[in-house]
Amino acid sequence: MLSEGEKSPTADQVQFIRQASDNGNVRCKTALGGLYESGRGGVPQDFAKARSLYESVAAVDGVGYERLARMAEEGHGQVRNDVEARRLYQLALTNSDSDKSKLALARLMEEGRGGPQDLFGAMMYYVEASQHAGDVAWKGLQRIRAQRPVLTPEQVQRYNEAWGDTSRKSLNRTALDIEIALNKQIKRGSASKPVTLQVQGLSGSNVPKILLIESSGNAEVDQAVVTAFGQYRFPAEPLLQAGQDSWSSERSLKVGLK
Repeated sequence: MLSEGEKSPTADQVQFIRQASDNGNVRCKTALGGLYESGRGGVPQDFAKARSLYESVAAVDGVGYERLARMAEEGHGQVRNDVEARRLYQLALTNSDSDKSKLALARLMEEGRGGPQDLFGAMMYYVEASQHAGDVAWKGLQRIRAQRPVLTPEQVQRYNEAWGDTSRKSLNRTALDIEIALNKQIKRGSASKPVTLQVQGLSGSNVPKILLIESSGNAEVDQAVVTAFGQYRFPAEPLLQAGQDSWSSERSLKVGLK
């Protein structure tokens, strides 16, 4: 299925999208709306038809509200309206987990557009949307952290819960990538058991401390895993409570096993 940013579809693809849209296919309705909005694929630009198609799917697919929000924010076929954009992005997130909506809503909250400035709300959406250090969400989070907003203990706890969830997902992806990469380089049977590491998050830094908890039985395999994980960076930083100096999580990697 075509998505934003892809090259213009062929005439046959447009015909398929139209037919599927007419038959009620939600994704094709959204795709056809995108063609009308952008005027691609030989489809004449028509903001009214684009809006109508997005509205027809919004109740069942958050992408519909997301597209409507962007149209309001960018003034496509209407006067730019940040208030409406902010409302629609929030609606989009009631039935989707779109990082695009989170980023857009976080930016509006951070800048105080379409409603009151809400730095904590923006922080929450940025940390949920961040995939790796240095991405757009991470940079937004750093801008807010630099302002040193005063947070309640409850807000710190909520932030850390979101941070922990994001970091665990990121660690899982990294561990899998490292396993795949190293198992192409290291001979099977080189290790007798998985390598177990502890990954610590330290306050004020997204650079983890990597500790070897249990050896694979092969020092070279252990070192290869520790070195590979040493390139990892948390997608955000924890807000540690007074007296707490680190956050940690363990990962076992199956490298060089039979």
